Amino acid sequence: MKPWTSLRGRLLASATVCLVAFLGMMGFVLEEAFSSSARAAVEARLMQQIYGLLSVTEDSEMGLILPIELADPLMNQLGSGHYAVILDDQRREIWRSQSALDQNLSSAWFSEILKAGERGEARFGSFQSASDNLLFLAYRVQWESEALLEEFDFVVFEQDSLLAAEVVGFRARLWSWLVAIVLVLILLQFLVMRWGLKPIAIFTRDIDAIAQGRSQSLSGDYPNELKPLAQTLNRLVDQEQAQRERYRLTLADLAHSLKTPLSIIRNSLSVSKDESVTWAGAKEIDRQVEQMDQLVAYQLERAVIARSPLVKAKTQSQGLLSGLIEALQKVYVTKNVQLEINFEADECFADARDLQQMWGNLLDNAFKYCETRVRVALHRRGGQLILQVEDDGPGIAEAMRDQVLARGFRLDTQAQGQGIGLAVVIEIAARYDGTLTIDQAEDFGGASFELALAVI
Repeated sequence: MKPWTSLRGRLLASATVCLVAFLGMMGFVLEEAFSSSARAAVEARLMQQIYGLLSVTEDSEMGLILPIELADPLMNQLGSGHYAVILDDQRREIWRSQSALDQNLSSAWFSEILKAGERGEARFGSFQSASDNLLFLAYRVQWESEALLEEFDFVVFEQDSLLAAEVVGFRARLWSWLVAIVLVLILLQFLVMRWGLKPIAIFTRDIDAIAQGRSQSLSGDYPNELKPLAQTLNRLVDQEQAQRERYRLTLADLAHSLKTPLSIIRNSLSVSKDESVTWAGAKEIDRQVEQMDQLVAYQLERAVIARSPLVKAKTQSQGLLSGLIEALQKVYVTKNVQLEINFEADECFADARDLQQMWGNLLDNAFKYCETRVRVALHRRGGQLILQVEDDGPGIAEAMRDQVLARGFRLDTQAQGQGIGLAVVIEIAARYDGTLTIDQAEDFGGASFELALAVI
């Protein structure tokens, strides 16, 4: 993997470039500052030497007199690199230190470097001698005494190589230290970035655990910068899991919904037995196949019910309910169910397919568990449409009424079914602010179901 393709590599590379650039500029600034400081130190040292010469200089009618040996041993030693001369007002050399006895110091140089000098002015600079590059400091004084009244130039020299060696030594030490600092800081940057980016690695590991099914959510102790992202991803995971659960439930609901039309088709075919299917039977089979197609489309639409708005349309409730009863009579033709029907309401505003699912499941439950009698009543109460279904079956004990509403729960494990019919009723009814109440039928002694929907 290329280093710049990772966040750590990019941060480390950019930080390293900035660090090298900063320390490089700092190195040049420090080097220049040291050079300036070293030259200033040389100038101050040369000035001290001039003051030393002035302190030991005496005058006479013949001129200035200096001791043979000076207090500064460098001025007395040949090849020391430190020299001194004194010039009169005509730029003629009248004295030089013992250390300069072997130096070829031309008077032309003196005239050039001292031509602009003023009395009491110190002039610092450099020039190239025959053998070396020299730094000099010249100081012009007017000597006033009973014996003399004349201007003199006191000039001291120092080999530039001494300063250069000092600067080179400092430069070597400076850049070696800067290189070492850069390496240490790069290492520290790597360790800091590794520590700072560790939560991202943990975050990635936790996401991978979710992808592999080992975890259900991001629950780590993440930094504040990652907590909003973790919360957003958890919501996405929850939505994805809820969507997946809806798809799973839709498949179960679809299978449950297809049960009735399949039973009708099966009964229609069994009636004909070995004879050819009658025209009426063929029409019934075709109608049920169409019904199955509509059910498949409906259940697929319900798979995204959480994100789709509820659309209510005018529905003929009595006709819809009568069709459901007619279909179930064909399914349970062998039970000879005796029906009591009381319809007091007709039009309502709801999705006909939703009503078909809810009412069909309640009626199917009554037909399945009744002995011989089922009562169906449809009426209005306040702002609600009430469907009441009663049967003379075994009924549902009060302690078990909450459990039977759970998806997959069945009281009678011997009967066919998946135990999802009542759960589907609850789920769809919630969209209409509806409620499902289970009680005991007073007249029949079996179960009584009351479904109230706000569809009027």
